Amino acid sequence: MKQNFYHLWAKCKASDGEDHYVTVVGKFEQTRKKEEITENVPVEIKPGHFVNGELKYSIKKLNRKLTLGVSICHPLDTFDEEVGCEIAKSRIENGQDLGIIETSDVTMLTEDAIMAELLVKLQYIIANIDDYLP
Repeated sequence: MKQNFYHLWAKCKASDGEDHYVTVVGKFEQTRKKEEITENVPVEIKPGHFVNGELKYSIKKLNRKLTLGVSICHPLDTFDEEVGCEIAKSRIENGQDLGIIETSDVTMLTEDAIMAELLVKLQYIIANIDDYLP
């Protein structure tokens, strides 16, 4: 299994005038999942005589997955990029993620696509920071 973490952070201002640092982390995983395939096929039991048969086999299919997590630094705390990343990673691991993107296409979820996804999510959170604050 291949696994990488990517992150971006930015500073923003909430409606109350307080500054917040937002860190978005993406956990990328690539595996091969076993998939069972069943096909109905004609089986020739003797020349010219066919019956319906069922063919079962398994294949290993590529699976790429990106899970997003976020942390928001409290205005009274000193921003630390590593701490922000660790908090966002722990939220991913604890199932408190922002969402998951999955594909079986090798041309999707490339490094540039992952960074673009993180940037879009970061910009959205910054633009709507009040919705993410308690």
